[in-house]
Amino acid sequence: MAEIGPADDIDFARYFGGMHVTGRWVGRALRRGRLIAGFGGLLEVKDAEWFAFLEVPAGDRKPHVYRHVLAAFAEAKAQGAKRITAWCDTSIPGAEKLMNRLGFKKTDEIMQEKEVWAWEL
Repeated sequence: MAEIGPADDIDFARYFGGMHVTGRWVGRALRRGRLIAGFGGLLEVKDAEWFAFLEVPAGDRKPHVYRHVLAAFAEAKAQGAKRITAWCDTSIPGAEKLMNRLGFKKTDEIMQEKEVWAWEL
């Protein structure tokens, strides 16, 4: 059974192939034993602006993931996030619904062939 919990720098590096974050970030790891099967979080990209990401295997996209997303967003806000951007992969069932539920609005921006959505405090 998978468990979701706070992630640290080692979890980030393990999931993203050795990548190291030098700035502020918050995240959650979806673990199956020692395996990190999914990952979500927010990275500060410039002062008060953060970028959110969520990679969850299809079989683990359950309603309880939402509370972990909210917890990570609350941490970013507590650290000063005023604007959060994210890509929305509309090929994932429920992705747009999640973005709307979180309060994101679609922008006119496209990045890496994906729609950019934004949330502002």
